Amino acid sequence: MNLRRLAVWLLLTGSSFVVCRLSAQKPLRLTIDELFRRVEQSNVNVKAAQKDVTISRQQEKTATAKRLPDISLEAGVNYLGDATLLERDFSKPTRSPMPHLGNSLSLSLYQPLYAGGEEIAAGIRKRRFQTQIASTDLKIVTDGIKIEVLGCYLDLLKNRNLLGVYEENIKLTKQLISEMTARSEQGLALSNDVTRYELNLSNLTYDRNTIANAVEHLNYSLLVYLGFDEGTTIEPYLDSNNLNLPDLGLSHWKQESKLSPKLKRSELAYSRAKNEEQIVRSQMLPSIGLTAGNTLEGPITNGRPVLDNNLNTWWVGVKLSMNLSALYKNNNSLKAAKTETAKQIDNRQVQQEEIDRQVDQMYKYYIEAREQVETQKKKRGTAIYDIRDVE
Repeated sequence: MNLRRLAVWLLLTGSSFVVCRLSAQKPLRLTIDELFRRVEQSNVNVKAAQKDVTISRQQEKTATAKRLPDISLEAGVNYLGDATLLERDFSKPTRSPMPHLGNSLSLSLYQPLYAGGEEIAAGIRKRRFQTQIASTDLKIVTDGIKIEVLGCYLDLLKNRNLLGVYEENIKLTKQLISEMTARSEQGLALSNDVTRYELNLSNLTYDRNTIANAVEHLNYSLLVYLGFDEGTTIEPYLDSNNLNLPDLGLSHWKQESKLSPKLKRSELAYSRAKNEEQIVRSQMLPSIGLTAGNTLEGPITNGRPVLDNNLNTWWVGVKLSMNLSALYKNNNSLKAAKTETAKQIDNRQVQQEEIDRQVDQMYKYYIEAREQVETQKKKRGTAIYDIRDVE
């Protein structure tokens, strides 16, 4: 008997603990603006795109640093063995003592003045275009995630409302079954009527469970998108200020579509391709730079007798260099760069046409949705249908 009381006590205690825990976890109410801010702050895909922008900016700084002079320093210590003097026919070898400790120190500087006309400048522009493309990609990724998250958000709102409708209809159906059962017992109704409502209750319960599963999945998807802890319940909330937006017309949205990040990315890709042509051309031109240096070497072995001294020399001059093989090796590369530029023109046209089609389709969906809302307003004010109308 004591064991039974203990079991009942534990059961009641555990049930109250669960109830307290569930009541403590209040739903997290989010507006659309808060939803979008959370996407920008916590979504993993957005964070990865932000890191791409950071990487591109660092690479742009690296390319800009090529305008600075190249400075190199070399230092060394070595052991010199004795020299051997030979006749021209390699006869009569004679040993010549040498200072055994050798040292060298060299400092040189090269400042590019003309690097193929555009090589350094074009290289900097290339990285700058890449940074702009990465920033545009960040905008595209962020907007895409926002659209996906907004779809889940609205579907969650719809299904939560629909779930309430089903639960209310199930409640009404149970009441009707109770009433019909009592009337059947009094001979005022047929047993088939009770069976019909019980079948309807079974269908409503099945549909309700389907909607409940959809709500759970949509809530979990939002948690993953937004970086919330598992177990959080999101409660969508639509601000009345975001409703009843005016119809600005199809021409307005087509004009707005010209500011699309995807079109901007196509334009940047075209500019980058043109810049790549300049880089290939610059490789066929000479490079000119200012050079300077200082060398300290010892011992002095290019005279006789050998001097156990250090020889210091310095120089300043202009250096001209040109890769002559690029004149015949880079022709195909230049043709490929020109073809890439032409392809980017076609890509931009394709992107513009695709956006125009999408805008036209979405606007028609928008008009259909507005008409559907107006139709629903003309119907009865409640979404709960009368169970007794079901045949």
